[in-house]
Amino acid sequence: MTSEQHQFTAQGRTFPVILVRKKVKNINLHVRSDGTLYLSAPARVPWAYIEDFLEKKTDFIIRAIREMEERKQKFPILTLSDGDTLYLAGQPYRLDVRLGLHNSIRRSGQTVFMELADDTPVMRQKLYHKLLQALGKKLFPASLSRMQPLFAGLALPDPVLKQRVMRSRWGSCMPLKGIVTMNTYLAIMPEAIIDHVMLHELCHFLQPNHSRHFYDAMTIRMPDWKARRQAMAKYLPYCV
Repeated sequence: MTSEQHQFTAQGRTFPVILVRKKVKNINLHVRSDGTLYLSAPARVPWAYIEDFLEKKTDFIIRAIREMEERKQKFPILTLSDGDTLYLAGQPYRLDVRLGLHNSIRRSGQTVFMELADDTPVMRQKLYHKLLQALGKKLFPASLSRMQPLFAGLALPDPVLKQRVMRSRWGSCMPLKGIVTMNTYLAIMPEAIIDHVMLHELCHFLQPNHSRHFYDAMTIRMPDWKARRQAMAKYLPYCV
């Protein structure tokens, strides 16, 4: 797997491009929140072909960028500053930031206390992620327990549950290895949204792709999964 950096210009705007070449059959595009175009493509596909692919996707790219810009105006990006509002499991908390002798973070009531001996943006983010990871260790197994009964009688494997901070997906499933990985940022969101992602990943044990049969399997078990997915937009500014 190799990574390349390029630029793509469309409608008077220039976007940074990260191109990852790996063992995939098709070109895959993801527009990141910072405006970067992240692509995966087969190793032998020339850049000129990929650039032509991007030109055909121009309307989609511009629309995605505008939607994210509008969302940022409506929901300002979290800066992890004193007095900020955080969300944990869908509930609001006030962030209290203080200088101290240690780098630590804890919850008490509806307040999150962050003590900083090393007051840098990197340390603030590290502590924030630590808090989310600790919460995820409780939320994700609980979600798995709620979703597994929906597959009763199908001999679904009991998956190994992992988590990590991810920028381009909410979860992943490796059916052959029996591993489900949840995005740590999901700890920000309510149980209903976490359950939607957990169900999505478990359905991959039935259908490894995103075919009509896959979405049918989801709809049968969670008829409102589309509404739950749309509800995630509120929490995107807190995924920092």
